[in-house]
Amino acid sequence: MDDRINVFIDTNILIDYLARRKTFFEAVALIIQLGKKKKCNLQVSSLSFATASFIMQAHYKMRHDDIVKRFANFVKLCNVTTVDSQAIDESLTSLFDDFEDAMQYFSATREGADVIITRNKTDFNASQLPIYEPQEFLDVLLSGHQ
Repeated sequence: MDDRINVFIDTNILIDYLARRKTFFEAVALIIQLGKKKKCNLQVSSLSFATASFIMQAHYKMRHDDIVKRFANFVKLCNVTTVDSQAIDESLTSLFDDFEDAMQYFSATREGADVIITRNKTDFNASQLPIYEPQEFLDVLLSGHQ
């Protein structure tokens, strides 16, 4: 049985990594390295890839080919979780203020996520999972507590 922690990566974290956002990249890259080294299981919802593609093209002016290459490499490192009718139904009746965040959350919980990594912790106030910012998560790992 795999006893590694299942780390769900929110959309903003995926974009931080793939677009190499200066202010946020370093801590996120360390988390991704943990996944590469099989120290944790990385999870990202299918919805995040669609949103990231749009933002990377529109706001970071990245070329489609570059985005596709980055996605192709990243998808090898993670489990892609689904947003299906069940996740949507759960989101519709949830206590989440934001529908997209609710879909992310229910996609994560169905796949056994142990934690969610985001830069917008307040978006997940209704979560029953621990929610961490990237550096906070790394600090918790180093301290040996979850």
